[in-house]
Amino acid sequence: MTSTKREAAQAHGRRLILFGAFDRHNFGDLLLARCAAAGARSEIVFTALATRDLRDVGGLRTLALADAIAAFGGEDADFVHVGGELLTTTAWEAAVMLQSPLEAARIVARHGRNPEARTAWARSVLGTARRIPYVVAREELPAGWRTHFRPVGGVAFDSLADAERDEILQALDGATTLRVRDRTTFDALRRAGLDPDLRPDPAAETPTLFGRTIRQRGQRGELAALHARLRSWIAVQLAAEWGDDATLDLLARSLLAASAARDVGVVLFRAGLAPWHDDLDTLRRLADRLRAERPVAIVESAHVFDICAVLAGARAYVGTSLHGWIVAHAFEVPARCLVWSPGDKAARYLDTWCSAPRQWRTPDDEPLFP
Repeated sequence: MTSTKREAAQAHGRRLILFGAFDRHNFGDLLLARCAAAGARSEIVFTALATRDLRDVGGLRTLALADAIAAFGGEDADFVHVGGELLTTTAWEAAVMLQSPLEAARIVARHGRNPEARTAWARSVLGTARRIPYVVAREELPAGWRTHFRPVGGVAFDSLADAERDEILQALDGATTLRVRDRTTFDALRRAGLDPDLRPDPAAETPTLFGRTIRQRGQRGELAALHARLRSWIAVQLAAEWGDDATLDLLARSLLAASAARDVGVVLFRAGLAPWHDDLDTLRRLADRLRAERPVAIVESAHVFDICAVLAGARAYVGTSLHGWIVAHAFEVPARCLVWSPGDKAARYLDTWCSAPRQWRTPDDEPLFP
């Protein structure tokens, strides 16, 4: 039976338990939680590796998985793994990204070069021995729970260690629904003997699901002030790892040319506050390279729907966030995703769903913009 038919066979009335990286700030993960909950007809529980409350940035209040099992283990439930690169996020990566930026830097300095120490520390933080902690096998859950994956990514699946791949395949093989979002992950799982469905990332439905909310967010607070200051803009986001001087110089030259050609300003924003995501200092240094020639603004808000409003109101988008590209594209904003190589997750996703080739750019590609 295909996963579509299996899903159609679901009975109403089962509790819906959404599980994902909702316990840290990343634009895509928090938006995907919202998408997964939209229109649900069952009572929803949001679960993650840690108990957190990110409602002030448009996220959700999550229960740690162990607490969710203790609270609802006696009920029938559909346990849904929600989006992102869940299939290849290791325990070390997950545990570090749950820390504050300052604590993460300290932990990486202490354990970063010692695999055994990394493993022991991650297990102590997460409370699980799973190597890929955002992937949970049906056998690890209460008897009345069914597992689903809708849809997830894992472009680095083939590069994982054998033990990691085996752990993932065991979990996927027992799932009621298995959807993936890119051709690379689809092909890898097919080679491994599974039968996934290939579906677009749910954030592609953002205008339909949340268009009214996004318009309202764009008319108040920081976004209203932005509209009053700038008639139109290019939206730009950069991960901190793109913050070296040479790369910023290169991007600044492209941005100056593109914004001058369109007679627009530049709006810089962050798509992730968790470690290994974005950094305000990177945006400030880029802004310093632009201010003498073009109007520039840095959006301080990291609220999910404020980010959507920045993208929806833009004349163009360029950035390292895949979900920045997905949301901009969904609002029909010309967009390019910045990647280091054609094998990156964003490049593989865009190559799966875009009829025109190379809707992504490496730092050396010209032009950066459509």
